[in-house]
Amino acid sequence: MANRPDAHCQNCGSPLYGEHCYACGQPTKGLVRHVRSVAGDVVDTLFNIDSRLLRTLPALLFRPGFLSLEYFEGRRIRYVSPVRLFFVLCITAFFAARLAMPTFEIDGDDRLVLGESGEVVAEAGDEDGSFERATSVSEVEARLAASLADIETARREGQGVPGLGGVLDEAEAGVRAEAAARIAELEAATNAPEVATTEGADPDADGTTPELNFNGRPWHPETNPVVIASLPEAANDWLNAQIGHIPQNWKRIREDPNLLSNAFFSALPTALFVLVPVFALLLKVLYLFEKRLYMEHLVVALHGHAFVCAMLLLETAAGAVEDVFGGSAWLSASLGWLTWVGTLWAAIYLWLQLRRVYGQGVVLTTVKYVLLAFVEGVLLSI
Repeated sequence: MANRPDAHCQNCGSPLYGEHCYACGQPTKGLVRHVRSVAGDVVDTLFNIDSRLLRTLPALLFRPGFLSLEYFEGRRIRYVSPVRLFFVLCITAFFAARLAMPTFEIDGDDRLVLGESGEVVAEAGDEDGSFERATSVSEVEARLAASLADIETARREGQGVPGLGGVLDEAEAGVRAEAAARIAELEAATNAPEVATTEGADPDADGTTPELNFNGRPWHPETNPVVIASLPEAANDWLNAQIGHIPQNWKRIREDPNLLSNAFFSALPTALFVLVPVFALLLKVLYLFEKRLYMEHLVVALHGHAFVCAMLLLETAAGAVEDVFGGSAWLSASLGWLTWVGTLWAAIYLWLQLRRVYGQGVVLTTVKYVLLAFVEGVLLSI
């Protein structure tokens, strides 16, 4: 028996007692065999993943902290690993959200509309979409109020659409910037013969490039820069350089509003992958006296962010169902209610996860939860 070639590892020659060599770890099966054998192994692997997934997802969604505690207790093989769980859910959620994100276009009247339905969601001014025809500050303010009302209507009607809030926030910022620029022009024409212009912001033929104002005057990198006293000079220089890109970027977004949503969904998964280890480091600092290894905090961070991605995926699925069966008022109301409950559960879930994993009191857990949420929000925004 010991002389049989298949009873010894073909890599190191050690005796074989299973499907892997105990000495070097090489498996006994390679790819050089019948296709039906390889296909059988693939099917077995998929069924194993499915069975673990069926045990993992309910625990992830409805039992805060359970998977992390199971992992710490050494019961790992029955569940999907934290890294794989987060990776799959993150990629799937943002891919689905990107597909569900409506496309936008600027129509002939310079209005921001939904590409599929043609519904106006933001309007920069009146029919001609410009504040340039306004001849007084009060007229500019009236047109601004009308534009903001349209954006607010779109925000209410588009609740639950992933990424739409960011697009509308950018549209609102641009409209406000245009109005501020026109007001500055009107006031400058009244009070002074010359007005400083935004560097690099060559106005379009229709005058729609926004002018940025700080301290009551148009921003300029040399004559009127933004200076934050608590930041070093290099950081202030970088900040002003980024501000200088705003007019050109706003012009590009006006020409193709999909650039913003594309950039958002392209950058966010990468940002989450970067922020997970940072979040684990924050947990390490906040729970310094728990005497836990950094990798334990990383497991908690992976499970928490995997849950957030799972909730995003479910909300995207709910939005897709509403789009398909949008004619039913009862269905729309039910899905809206479920989305609200899901958002509330997400906030409660993450608090419960910290409470159950680390076992600290309600007050201390709440303080650390708020601090983590604030830091995570700031980092994600940056």
